[in-house]
Amino acid sequence: MKAKNKVRTVSKPVAVVDIGATFLRLTIAEKRPGKGICVLERAEQSVALGRNVVKSCRIDNATIEQCVLILRSFDHLLQEYAIPPESVKAVASAAVRLAENSDAFLDRLSIASRIPFRMLDPGQVGYYYHLAFRAIPDKKAVWEKGGVAVMEIGGLTSGLLYRKEGEIRFSQTYNVGSLRIRQQMEASGLGPLQLDDMVEGRTREMALHLRQNVGKDEQARLLLMGREMRFAAAQLRAKSAAKHDGAFAVIKISVVELRRLALHVQNSSVEELTRSWRISYPDAEILGPTLCMALSMAQTLSLKEVYVSPLSFSDGLMVEAVDDPAWTTTLTHHIVRIARETGEKYLYDARHAAQVTDVALSLFDLLRAEHDCTERHRLLLEVAARLHDIGAFVNVRGHHKHSLYLIRNTEFMGLSLEETNLIAVIARYHRKMMPQLSHPEYAGLTPESRLVVSKLAAILRVADALDRVHDQSLGRLRFEIESDALVCIPDRQVGTSAEQVALGEKGDLFERIYGRRCYVRCPR
Repeated sequence: MKAKNKVRTVSKPVAVVDIGATFLRLTIAEKRPGKGICVLERAEQSVALGRNVVKSCRIDNATIEQCVLILRSFDHLLQEYAIPPESVKAVASAAVRLAENSDAFLDRLSIASRIPFRMLDPGQVGYYYHLAFRAIPDKKAVWEKGGVAVMEIGGLTSGLLYRKEGEIRFSQTYNVGSLRIRQQMEASGLGPLQLDDMVEGRTREMALHLRQNVGKDEQARLLLMGREMRFAAAQLRAKSAAKHDGAFAVIKISVVELRRLALHVQNSSVEELTRSWRISYPDAEILGPTLCMALSMAQTLSLKEVYVSPLSFSDGLMVEAVDDPAWTTTLTHHIVRIARETGEKYLYDARHAAQVTDVALSLFDLLRAEHDCTERHRLLLEVAARLHDIGAFVNVRGHHKHSLYLIRNTEFMGLSLEETNLIAVIARYHRKMMPQLSHPEYAGLTPESRLVVSKLAAILRVADALDRVHDQSLGRLRFEIESDALVCIPDRQVGTSAEQVALGEKGDLFERIYGRRCYVRCPR
């Protein structure tokens, strides 16, 4: 009897659109069994967004309409792959974020194309750099071992990320980019000979921050990302000894080669580069500053070779779109690790934080049908529970308010600033007064976010009350829901007076939101 052939399914194609300082880009990809992520289409068109922002801090009407036309041209590819515009993951980052009319710009694009655009915060961009590594052909896990510094040189900003053993250790976005440098040179009347001096100071600062987070004795590989570095790698591909494996292959380049290429570009006119490299005029304009920054960084780190990847943060978006469940697990693991490290930094009571977190998450899961919150909200609650007491590092008195400040000023790479703020406000209400519209941090939220804060803070207050004296004396708790009460049952006979009093003080918000009073009942 012949065995039945296994059906190997291919995921539906997904699409990502990202807006940079000099381009709009569409990527269509799918996940194939045994082959990973396969790019089906990639379309890019140049646009002068960054120049608009540098010149006037606004995106002018002509550029906006040009972007609309580009998106409409993308629509033909979306139709070919039967991808609805509403399902496209579309983002904008630095160039748009710095424009005074960014909201109106994205609204115009969303209405014209039916593609829902959103703005990425710097911390989210850094996380997508990290996620993009999943698209690299890496059968021997070369890029998951040891340390690697990732640098993407953009038009207005540059991102620096350090990964070690597959974990993010450092990330920072700097307000320096190839287009910004080019504009500064034009405004000051400087020529190519002064380019090195302009770049060196900024890259030295970036290298210093990297060393402070990496350690002086550790040698990191430098992986360069970005469109201009991809153009450069294409010019050197024939000279590179690296093996090329698909669209996401990493190319090794010696620093000597990179220096020669940078000098060649600096001594060439923009018109010559446009013809010989077959790229647009705006792209050719910023090749010199890009290569100069890459070379300066490599020399400052005393490297003999660098690596160039055609990937960018938008490929991290593509990984998220194609592999959503795995991405969610990765993000949760990463954010929880940052929370633990932040707690250790502020000398928190780790055992108490772990107990409160376990209880809070158990209650969240128990009450799913009543709060109707998402897995993303569960992650926000987990971080708030772990960090609710870190304000005691500043002062025990009023530490809930100090926790608000410290959490707000912590970067949870992968979360938006809005989500970080929600974590901070949830932690702020783990004690003392319930949320009030007279509190600026609460009043400043949208009505939907205020409701989420109230639901999650109510759970956190109960979880904190059940470890009132920070000794985990109640042990493992189980819960029973009655029509008018939440019953908390320890796993053994213990004294519960402190917890009963604490529930009387902190159970007010839970009773208001979920309609149940809380009390402890020991097992018989």
